[in-house]
Amino acid sequence: MEEFLSQTLPFWSRLTEDERKELAVKTQEEHWKKGAVIHLGRRDCAGVQLVKSGQVRAYITSPGGGEITLFRLVEGDVSILSAACMMKGMDIEMDMQIEEDTILYTIPKVVYKKLSEENNSVKDYTMEKVSEKFSDVMWLFNQYVFSNVASRLSDAILEHRALAGSNVMEITHDALARDIGTAREVVTRLLKQFQTDGHIKMTRGRIEVIEPKALEKI
Repeated sequence: MEEFLSQTLPFWSRLTEDERKELAVKTQEEHWKKGAVIHLGRRDCAGVQLVKSGQVRAYITSPGGGEITLFRLVEGDVSILSAACMMKGMDIEMDMQIEEDTILYTIPKVVYKKLSEENNSVKDYTMEKVSEKFSDVMWLFNQYVFSNVASRLSDAILEHRALAGSNVMEITHDALARDIGTAREVVTRLLKQFQTDGHIKMTRGRIEVIEPKALEKI
Protein backbone atom coordinates (compact mmCIF):
# COMPACT_ATOMS: atom_id res chain seq x y z
CA MET A 1 0.00 0.00 0.00
CA GLU A 2 2.68 2.51 1.02
CA GLU A 3 4.69 1.78 -2.13
CA PHE A 4 1.68 2.45 -4.38
CA LEU A 5 0.69 5.62 -2.50
CA SER A 6 4.26 6.94 -2.64
CA GLN A 7 4.35 6.39 -6.42
CA THR A 8 0.91 7.88 -7.07
CA LEU A 9 0.64 10.86 -4.71
CA PRO A 10 3.15 13.65 -5.54
CA PHE A 11 2.90 15.08 -2.03
CA TRP A 12 3.85 11.80 -0.30
CA SER A 13 7.44 12.88 0.41
CA ARG A 14 6.16 16.06 2.11
CA LEU A 15 3.95 14.21 4.58
CA THR A 16 5.08 13.57 8.14
CA GLU A 17 5.74 10.01 9.24
CA ASP A 18 2.49 9.98 11.23
CA GLU A 19 0.52 11.27 8.22
CA ARG A 20 1.98 8.55 6.00
CA LYS A 21 1.12 5.82 8.49
CA GLU A 22 -2.46 7.08 8.92
CA LEU A 23 -2.94 7.28 5.17
CA ALA A 24 -1.58 3.77 4.58
CA VAL A 25 -3.67 2.24 7.38
CA LYS A 26 -6.97 3.96 6.55
CA THR A 27 -6.89 3.76 2.75
CA GLN A 28 -9.37 1.11 1.67
CA GLU A 29 -8.92 -1.44 -1.13
CA GLU A 30 -12.00 -2.23 -3.23
CA HIS A 31 -12.40 -4.76 -6.04
CA TRP A 32 -14.99 -3.95 -8.73
CA LYS A 33 -16.20 -6.18 -11.53
CA LYS A 34 -16.59 -5.00 -15.11
CA GLY A 35 -20.01 -3.41 -15.64
CA ALA A 36 -20.52 -2.14 -12.09
CA VAL A 37 -21.60 1.49 -11.65
CA ILE A 38 -20.59 3.75 -8.75
CA HIS A 39 -22.66 6.87 -8.09
CA LEU A 40 -20.83 9.91 -6.76
CA GLY A 41 -22.59 12.90 -5.25
CA ARG A 42 -23.05 14.87 -2.05
CA ARG A 43 -24.85 11.91 -0.47
CA ASP A 44 -22.45 9.32 -1.88
CA CYS A 45 -19.09 10.91 -1.19
CA ALA A 46 -16.49 8.16 -1.11
CA GLY A 47 -13.29 10.16 -0.84
CA VAL A 48 -10.26 10.37 -3.10
CA GLN A 49 -10.00 7.33 -5.36
CA LEU A 50 -6.82 5.93 -6.90
CA VAL A 51 -6.83 3.33 -9.66
CA LYS A 52 -4.50 0.45 -8.80
CA SER A 53 -5.48 -1.46 -11.95
CA GLY A 54 -8.29 -1.51 -14.49
CA GLN A 55 -10.26 1.21 -16.29
CA VAL A 56 -13.14 3.46 -15.23
CA ARG A 57 -15.42 5.81 -17.20
CA ALA A 58 -16.80 8.90 -15.45
CA TYR A 59 -20.00 10.28 -16.96
CA ILE A 60 -23.12 12.33 -16.33
CA THR A 61 -26.69 11.46 -17.30
CA SER A 62 -29.25 13.89 -18.72
CA PRO A 63 -32.87 13.98 -17.48
CA GLY A 64 -33.79 12.17 -20.70
CA GLY A 65 -31.37 9.33 -19.99
CA GLY A 66 -28.57 10.32 -22.38
CA GLU A 67 -24.97 9.98 -21.24
CA ILE A 68 -21.90 12.14 -21.75
CA THR A 69 -18.47 10.73 -20.92
CA LEU A 70 -16.43 13.24 -18.91
CA PHE A 71 -13.13 11.37 -18.64
CA ARG A 72 -11.56 7.97 -18.10
CA LEU A 73 -9.28 6.76 -15.35
CA VAL A 74 -6.62 4.10 -15.84
CA GLU A 75 -3.86 2.59 -13.71
CA GLY A 76 -2.16 5.22 -11.55
CA ASP A 77 -4.82 7.91 -12.03
CA VAL A 78 -6.31 9.85 -9.12
CA SER A 79 -9.98 10.89 -8.98
CA ILE A 80 -10.18 14.08 -6.93
CA LEU A 81 -13.75 14.84 -8.04
CA SER A 82 -14.96 11.78 -6.14
CA ALA A 83 -14.17 13.80 -3.00
CA ALA A 84 -15.53 17.13 -4.24
CA CYS A 85 -18.32 16.93 -1.64
CA MET A 86 -15.83 17.80 1.07
CA MET A 87 -15.11 21.13 -0.65
CA LYS A 88 -17.38 23.98 0.28
CA GLY A 89 -19.62 25.17 -2.55
CA MET A 90 -19.09 22.09 -4.76
CA ASP A 91 -22.08 19.93 -5.62
CA ILE A 92 -21.20 17.33 -8.25
CA GLU A 93 -23.34 14.41 -9.37
CA MET A 94 -21.77 11.85 -11.67
CA ASP A 95 -21.38 8.11 -12.14
CA MET A 96 -18.38 5.89 -12.68
CA GLN A 97 -18.75 2.78 -14.83
CA ILE A 98 -16.19 0.01 -14.36
CA GLU A 99 -15.04 -0.83 -17.91
CA GLU A 100 -12.54 -3.51 -16.84
CA ASP A 101 -12.17 -5.46 -13.60
CA THR A 102 -10.70 -2.76 -11.38
CA ILE A 103 -8.96 -2.33 -8.05
CA LEU A 104 -9.58 1.05 -6.42
CA TYR A 105 -7.83 2.46 -3.38
CA THR A 106 -10.08 4.95 -1.59
CA ILE A 107 -8.81 7.53 0.87
CA PRO A 108 -11.87 8.27 3.06
CA LYS A 109 -13.09 11.86 2.83
CA VAL A 110 -12.56 12.48 6.56
CA VAL A 111 -8.93 11.36 6.35
CA TYR A 112 -8.17 13.32 3.18
CA LYS A 113 -9.92 16.47 4.41
CA LYS A 114 -7.89 16.42 7.62
CA LEU A 115 -4.66 16.03 5.62
CA SER A 116 -5.65 18.86 3.27
CA GLU A 117 -6.43 21.20 6.17
CA GLU A 118 -3.21 20.44 8.04
CA ASN A 119 -0.70 20.07 5.20
CA ASN A 120 -0.35 22.83 2.60
CA SER A 121 1.27 20.47 0.09
CA VAL A 122 -1.88 18.33 0.08
CA LYS A 123 -4.10 21.40 -0.15
CA ASP A 124 -2.13 22.82 -3.09
CA TYR A 125 -2.19 19.47 -4.91
CA THR A 126 -5.94 19.16 -4.37
CA MET A 127 -6.72 22.62 -5.76
CA GLU A 128 -4.40 22.04 -8.72
CA LYS A 129 -6.07 18.72 -9.60
CA VAL A 130 -9.59 20.12 -9.21
CA SER A 131 -8.72 23.10 -11.40
CA GLU A 132 -7.12 20.83 -14.00
CA LYS A 133 -10.11 18.49 -14.12
CA PHE A 134 -12.63 21.32 -14.40
CA SER A 135 -10.58 22.80 -17.24
CA ASP A 136 -10.77 19.43 -19.00
CA VAL A 137 -14.53 19.22 -18.45
CA MET A 138 -15.06 22.80 -19.70
CA TRP A 139 -13.05 21.97 -22.82
CA LEU A 140 -15.25 18.91 -23.32
CA PHE A 141 -18.46 20.92 -23.10
CA ASN A 142 -17.05 23.49 -25.52
CA GLN A 143 -16.55 20.60 -27.93
CA TYR A 144 -20.20 19.62 -27.52
CA VAL A 145 -21.36 23.16 -28.15
CA PHE A 146 -19.04 24.21 -30.95
CA SER A 147 -17.89 21.05 -32.78
CA ASN A 148 -19.87 18.64 -34.92
CA VAL A 149 -20.74 15.04 -34.09
CA ALA A 150 -18.31 13.60 -36.65
CA SER A 151 -15.42 15.42 -34.98
CA ARG A 152 -16.44 14.16 -31.54
CA LEU A 153 -16.75 10.62 -32.85
CA SER A 154 -13.32 10.66 -34.45
CA ASP A 155 -11.85 11.96 -31.17
CA ALA A 156 -13.59 9.15 -29.26
CA ILE A 157 -12.23 6.51 -31.64
CA LEU A 158 -8.72 7.88 -31.28
CA GLU A 159 -9.07 7.90 -27.48
CA HIS A 160 -10.09 4.23 -27.45
CA ARG A 161 -7.21 3.45 -29.83
CA ALA A 162 -4.79 5.04 -27.34
CA LEU A 163 -6.35 3.17 -24.41
CA ALA A 164 -6.13 -0.15 -26.26
CA GLY A 165 -2.59 0.51 -27.45
CA SER A 166 -3.63 -0.95 -30.78
CA ASN A 167 -5.31 0.02 -34.04
CA VAL A 168 -7.86 -2.74 -33.42
CA MET A 169 -10.45 -2.15 -30.68
CA GLU A 170 -13.37 -4.16 -29.38
CA ILE A 171 -16.07 -1.53 -28.93
CA THR A 172 -19.76 -1.25 -29.74
CA HIS A 173 -21.70 1.53 -31.44
CA ASP A 174 -23.67 1.94 -28.20
CA ALA A 175 -20.50 2.60 -26.22
CA LEU A 176 -19.32 5.23 -28.68
CA ALA A 177 -22.76 6.86 -28.65
CA ARG A 178 -22.60 7.14 -24.84
CA ASP A 179 -19.14 8.65 -25.09
CA ILE A 180 -20.23 11.49 -27.32
CA GLY A 181 -23.79 11.94 -26.11
CA THR A 182 -25.71 11.08 -29.26
CA ALA A 183 -27.95 8.33 -30.65
CA ARG A 184 -26.55 4.96 -31.70
CA GLU A 185 -28.09 5.38 -35.15
CA VAL A 186 -26.09 8.57 -35.68
CA VAL A 187 -22.87 6.80 -34.71
CA THR A 188 -23.65 3.88 -37.03
CA ARG A 189 -24.20 6.21 -40.01
CA LEU A 190 -20.98 8.11 -39.33
CA LEU A 191 -18.94 4.94 -38.86
CA LYS A 192 -20.18 3.64 -42.20
CA GLN A 193 -19.09 6.92 -43.78
CA PHE A 194 -15.67 6.69 -42.07
CA GLN A 195 -15.34 3.17 -43.48
CA THR A 196 -16.36 4.29 -46.97
CA ASP A 197 -13.72 7.02 -46.76
CA GLY A 198 -11.10 4.43 -45.82
CA HIS A 199 -10.44 5.79 -42.32
CA ILE A 200 -11.56 2.64 -40.45
CA LYS A 201 -12.61 -0.95 -41.03
CA MET A 202 -15.55 -2.44 -39.14
CA THR A 203 -16.32 -6.03 -38.19
CA ARG A 204 -18.85 -7.23 -35.61
CA GLY A 205 -18.04 -5.57 -32.27
CA ARG A 206 -14.67 -4.41 -33.55
CA ILE A 207 -13.20 -1.32 -35.21
CA GLU A 208 -9.79 -1.10 -36.86
CA VAL A 209 -8.25 2.31 -37.42
CA ILE A 210 -6.70 2.45 -40.89
CA GLU A 211 -5.89 6.16 -41.24
CA PRO A 212 -5.45 7.82 -37.82
CA LYS A 213 -4.14 11.04 -39.39
CA ALA A 214 -7.35 11.35 -41.39
CA LEU A 215 -9.44 10.95 -38.22
CA GLU A 216 -7.40 13.66 -36.52
CA LYS A 217 -8.33 16.10 -39.29
CA ILE A 218 -12.10 15.57 -39.05
